[in-house]
Amino acid sequence: MGGTFSSSSSKKTPKRPPGGTISDIDRAVLDLKNARDRLQRYRAKLEQDEKKLLERARTYKAEGNEKSALGLLKVRRHKIKEVDNVNNQLLTVTEMVDTIASKENEKEVLGAMRTGKDALKALHDEMSIDDVLNLMDEVQEESQIEAEINDILKQGVGFDSADELEVERELAELEKELAGEVGKEEAPSMPDVPTSTLPEVKKQEEKVEEKRPARVAVAS
Repeated sequence: MGGTFSSSSSKKTPKRPPGGTISDIDRAVLDLKNARDRLQRYRAKLEQDEKKLLERARTYKAEGNEKSALGLLKVRRHKIKEVDNVNNQLLTVTEMVDTIASKENEKEVLGAMRTGKDALKALHDEMSIDDVLNLMDEVQEESQIEAEINDILKQGVGFDSADELEVERELAELEKELAGEVGKEEAPSMPDVPTSTLPEVKKQEEKVEEKRPARVAVAS
């Protein structure tokens, strides 16, 4: 029994993965898994020995050799107890492996939570609670204004004919003001170039000369 453990008790050095390092936890897990495999092989051997001992004990009993049969049955009983002991050891090793794996998962989860907490803290630093409250107030105010505008458009808020006329008058005044501003901005228009023939100035002068009385010469 002891030789079974000693034959495979040498430690296997875990291979270093490319681009990474092996931690003490990784080595511990590897050692536990190696011990679990050894215990499983040892248990399988004990179970085989127990079956062989039972068959030999039956043979001796059939031959009338009760003393040898009794001795083999005692050895078989020892093997059965050893199997129970190995099962308990396997359970302990398996629980340790599972516990380490669970703790590793918890460590990863805590790391992710820590990263998320840091991200949230950075976002909170960028926008304080007062900023959020002010933003919500502004959004609510704009929503109320939009709702009032929609109510006015749908219901008219009790406008009578005088109110409607006043609104139309204000709109007309706005149109006049806009039209006046546009007129000021436009450049003055130039007069059109005449296309008709201009009157002859010489003929007009001749008519004036004809109307003038002739001068009489006076003797000296």
